[in-house]
Amino acid sequence: MNLSIITPCLNRAGFVAEAVESVLHQDYSEVEHIIMDGGSTDGTLEVLARYPHLRVFSQADEGIYDALNKGVRLADGEVIGFLNSDDLYEADIFGSVAQTFQDHPEIEALSGGASILQEDSKGKWTSLAAFPCIPQNELLIRATQGAPIFNAWFFRKSLVDRLAGFDTRYLYVADRDFLIHMAFQAARYTGLERDFYHYRMHPRSYTLSGRDSGEDEYVFESRELAERYLRQKNISKEARRVIKAWHSQITTEQILTARRAGAYRRVLNYMLVGMQHNPWGWPRVFVSKFFERLPFFLKDATNR
Repeated sequence: MNLSIITPCLNRAGFVAEAVESVLHQDYSEVEHIIMDGGSTDGTLEVLARYPHLRVFSQADEGIYDALNKGVRLADGEVIGFLNSDDLYEADIFGSVAQTFQDHPEIEALSGGASILQEDSKGKWTSLAAFPCIPQNELLIRATQGAPIFNAWFFRKSLVDRLAGFDTRYLYVADRDFLIHMAFQAARYTGLERDFYHYRMHPRSYTLSGRDSGEDEYVFESRELAERYLRQKNISKEARRVIKAWHSQITTEQILTARRAGAYRRVLNYMLVGMQHNPWGWPRVFVSKFFERLPFFLKDATNR
């Protein structure tokens, strides 16, 4: 059972060595690690040159998902994992991953748990949040409304090929889209109740910068993805309900962000968009999300 780990990378000289080490020191040897570098100029390639076992490809690309698609085409392993250049795998998990796929030839994917790490004032990375593996009946909800922890998954290459990889129209959410496709295709998977992956939050992170804004670019892209699915006629009533709730969750975040900025015209616009796509359920989702975020809202108001 060969594993292929694919890492998209661009100017990560300060992080990438630890990512590579988290693969190198696993408890399983049948592993290839492919680095898809987008043309780094900060010393990343010099760091990678210290690891002769790596398969490094450095060329311009059209974004992370284009790099991942190219990496999948180059991969020789039967099972594929995706490691960000600033993140880490949990120690000694590859043996369990490989054994699970060998013991269960019917499964196409495997989910583990994940955590978010944040660096403290002493330079130590500590856990900020933790997310369990995704059970079979929660894939669509976690891929939309919840934390999909995409990098804590391993996939048979045959599944990635069957789902046609990642949609490169998106800069931030093609991994969510991939998992939504998995749910719609009823892909067979299982989960292990142990951490597989550690995300690291830092200011230069692609999506985990620590900012709390419903108007970041990836939020608009998430909303566009939800609306794309809501325009489809052939999804089930339950899937439509889940995606409507996700869309309402997104517009609520946008309303709260615009309200904090005093941008009341944008508040009204987001309300109209939310009502348009979920006219009966949107008020309930909005009220629930508003009270969930109320402590942050009040704190922001008192700091003005």
